[in-house]
Amino acid sequence: MLMSEPIKTIFHMSDIHIGEAGVRAEDFRNILDYIERKAKDVPIPLLLITGDLTSDGLPEEFETFHDAIDGLSIPTIIVPGNHDERNYGASRFEEFFGSRFKRFEDEIVAIYAADSAEPDNDAGHVGRAMYNEIEDFFAEAQDKVRIFALHHHLVPVPHTGREYNVVEDSGDVLGLLTECNCHMVLNGHRHVPWMWRLNDMILYNTGTLLSRRIRGAITQVHTRINIYPGKVEFVIRDKLGSENTFAESTIDY
Repeated sequence: MLMSEPIKTIFHMSDIHIGEAGVRAEDFRNILDYIERKAKDVPIPLLLITGDLTSDGLPEEFETFHDAIDGLSIPTIIVPGNHDERNYGASRFEEFFGSRFKRFEDEIVAIYAADSAEPDNDAGHVGRAMYNEIEDFFAEAQDKVRIFALHHHLVPVPHTGREYNVVEDSGDVLGLLTECNCHMVLNGHRHVPWMWRLNDMILYNTGTLLSRRIRGAITQVHTRINIYPGKVEFVIRDKLGSENTFAESTIDY
């Protein structure tokens, strides 16, 4: 276990799927209330939501999601997922949450959050048009923990069935992030928590927050990412409130 105090805490959730049968807005609000309470006791808190806010990208689903998070007291970064692109949901996303590509910096982290979703395509795509912007952003943040966030996964995740929708330009994106000395990639999409380490980069997939479409024995979870000098810890909290350290890894910071 990591005994010292973290210097930064990121609450990471994904795949909420508001509008899906069995997904209740009340449960979502209860989790947000817990995070707000917990954020008072952690250093420099941040909430990162990596897509699939909705089930079908419908206006009422976006409205329900927006009403739940409206007024949160901690900084929040939100990018869309493939479900949010359904029914021209991208326009609704921008109406409620602004740009689909976001940049965030504080004294510890520099986060580039990308929209990897496309209309009518469950597979992801970042796109070469964004590569220079990503490279320039991380080049100016060499003294910070550099994090790339998106909805889709860049490498396959075990226990999630046959692989068919890794980001289409994943090889180029991974090469770019390696050249940028990116510390972490944070994503959702596959509904189970998992961590890979590729060279000096951590790739972490959080589970689904509320969808019933879970895999095997894994249940609905969100992740608390504790960043320490030289280390990072991923703590998952399930829907019943149980917590455990899912993974730890070193970090060059």
